[in-house]
Amino acid sequence: MSRGRVILLNGPSSSGKSAIGREMLPLLPDPWFLVPVDGISGMRSTQYTHARDDAEVQDMLRRTRRGYHRVVAALASTGNDVIMDYPLSEPWRLDDLLDVLDGYDVTLVDVRCSAEELARRERARGDRPLGLAHSQTLVYSHEDNDITVDTTHRSAADCARDVVGRLDDLGDPKAFERLRAAQASQD
Repeated sequence: MSRGRVILLNGPSSSGKSAIGREMLPLLPDPWFLVPVDGISGMRSTQYTHARDDAEVQDMLRRTRRGYHRVVAALASTGNDVIMDYPLSEPWRLDDLLDVLDGYDVTLVDVRCSAEELARRERARGDRPLGLAHSQTLVYSHEDNDITVDTTHRSAADCARDVVGRLDDLGDPKAFERLRAAQASQD
């Protein structure tokens, strides 16, 4: 059985990852699963109400995110194509994904948006802490990707068409392979 492909939409909160992912689904020729990390997080029985302290909350979030990585790998391992909606806002997230998705065809898409527009969207949404997107300064610290889109002045539909239209033109090695090789050379 061949492994499925993975498209990782990476960017800060409110940058448009979810909207782009939804817009991509009808454009892709094969069945794809859109698996946002917020969907996995929303499956928890509580939203931190039983946590005793910040360390306990952080431990729970890390377990959730590590589980998310493995859910994506499980789907892809059985031949399913997956779109991830996930910010690489902590260095360990990328490190873990490089390990868990080793041998998979991963396309890394950086979803960018101006700080002013991110702040405006956060205020309009009202479902995220103000400043969350601004605090996620590490989402692009890996400094490599396969595709970049900017949602500051472009619609999610336009960005989705751009991503899907460029998938077949990507050469090898892709960003995940380059990042994995760079990581191995540092070890």
